Amino acid sequence: MNTAWTYLEKLTRYPHRAVGSREEAAAAEEAAGWLRAMGYRVEVQRFRAPRDTLYIGPAVIMAGYLAAGALSWWHQPYIGVLLAVVLLIPLVGEMSGKGLDLDAYTPKVTSQNVIARAPGRGDERLTVVVSGHLDTQHATWLFHPRISPHVQTYLNLAYGSLGVMFVGLVLRAALPSAGWPRLLLAAGGVLLALHIAFLLACAFSGGYINGANDNTTGAALTLALAEHFAANPLPGVRFHFVLTGAEEVGTRGMKAFLRQHRYDPATTYFINLDNLGGGTLTYLEGEGMTIYHRFGADLVSLARTMAAERPGRVKAKPNLLLPTDAMIPAAQGYQAISFLAFQGDGSLPNYHWYTDTIENVDRELVEFAEGFMKEYIRRLVAARA
Repeated sequence: MNTAWTYLEKLTRYPHRAVGSREEAAAAEEAAGWLRAMGYRVEVQRFRAPRDTLYIGPAVIMAGYLAAGALSWWHQPYIGVLLAVVLLIPLVGEMSGKGLDLDAYTPKVTSQNVIARAPGRGDERLTVVVSGHLDTQHATWLFHPRISPHVQTYLNLAYGSLGVMFVGLVLRAALPSAGWPRLLLAAGGVLLALHIAFLLACAFSGGYINGANDNTTGAALTLALAEHFAANPLPGVRFHFVLTGAEEVGTRGMKAFLRQHRYDPATTYFINLDNLGGGTLTYLEGEGMTIYHRFGADLVSLARTMAAERPGRVKAKPNLLLPTDAMIPAAQGYQAISFLAFQGDGSLPNYHWYTDTIENVDRELVEFAEGFMKEYIRRLVAARA
């Protein structure tokens, strides 16, 4: 039987699996073949996704705010405020995982999900959806090892600059005869112009990475768990294993999956695996950049119990800066959870950088995570039997 490490070795033979690339599509087709050989019914679900949402999407929003500032400056303050509000809606939706997002503002490519379903036996009471994203990110200045510890600070500055411009727009509309709101518009405009230049430089520079940790580890573990439970099925459980595409551009694969596949929230669990190649195995208690989505009580409770049984080997984390695929089902009312691994300083090793290769993945941790997840799923099912 293949282990997670075996699948990790196979998948890291691709130099990268950038969203919409031939490499991503080829890896998805190869993984689909492995899953079919295990006896699963496999669907390759293709969908359109943005090429980028971390850089291009926010840059377009900021450019729109510059236009709103210009309108407000030249005696059209109410139109400027209206434009700013309209632009804010998809940005909030992007960060919350609900509603409109940045799709309308970014170029599109074709990505795909690989969905494997175990043949039904007629006694299924629970559905367990295990996911790991197959796509990989590209390295940019934002994730240079000297800068990446300050990504949170940068994002705070970027969105704070939008806030300065928004306040200036509102004050310009409320106090049309006052001159000082224009100072806020000018300051916000300068800050946004600098951010736009930096974001576009990131979007169109750098190279795609191998992504051994992020997220070949999660995809490999998903495949290993699929093989294990194909050989050792659990009575009363309907397993779905999903290798999502386009996670790195705003969890678009999971969004596409849930647009076409609906489940009973009372009997369905989503378990997401991501970045499991270095540090300490960690379960998230929830996620959300604007709206916090608490993860499933059953899932978190079991993770807490199993962590207590393994002192120092498993820990909890309340939230994460950038969302994982688990946030999308959680936002839609499902019980969900994400497992990752973090270093002592709270960072993900080799995050979005060229050093994210198999040589820098902790094999012992991958093997520990594989054993942990097998037991976690068995105990989850037993508790609901």
